[in-house]
Amino acid sequence: MRRFQRCPVCGAPFGPRLPDVLVCGACDFHFWLSSKPAVGAIIVEGANGREGVLLVRRGIEPFKGMWDVPGGFLGNGELPEAGLAREVREELGVSISRPRFFAADVTEYVRDDIAEESRFVLSLYYTCEIPPGAVLRPADDVVEAVWFPVGKLPDQIAFDCNRRVLARLPSLDPAR
Repeated sequence: MRRFQRCPVCGAPFGPRLPDVLVCGACDFHFWLSSKPAVGAIIVEGANGREGVLLVRRGIEPFKGMWDVPGGFLGNGELPEAGLAREVREELGVSISRPRFFAADVTEYVRDDIAEESRFVLSLYYTCEIPPGAVLRPADDVVEAVWFPVGKLPDQIAFDCNRRVLARLPSLDPAR
């Protein structure tokens, strides 16, 4: 499926598709076929009666009802750390501190309703902290938030990229 048939600048049809770009035959506008950027918050805590990683249950498709890391797509021109703070605030009602880059992953979404031009997502994951004693208020597209021990994460994790990145977390077990 090719969703983008016409130029968003002048409305003319795109010419022949090149490997990484659609070019308008009328105004020469170049529409680059790039991965869509997203961010994910890896919130890990081992104190204050909570130990593990904070996951959220998705309230919307895709993967409604499955567990996810807080996060989402970056806005146009939004820096990753700013998008991370915005997404956590929207989804959990809390602020973050000390964001540190942890990992990146690319996922290809092969579904009938996603156009070939937008099926790749580049996810940037950051470890970060939330204030001690913060009250989580799930909102936006989140149903609930739960702390899971790193070694006992649920099986129903949304998105392959999340599973791969969460598998890289070290155990919080002090005996290790």
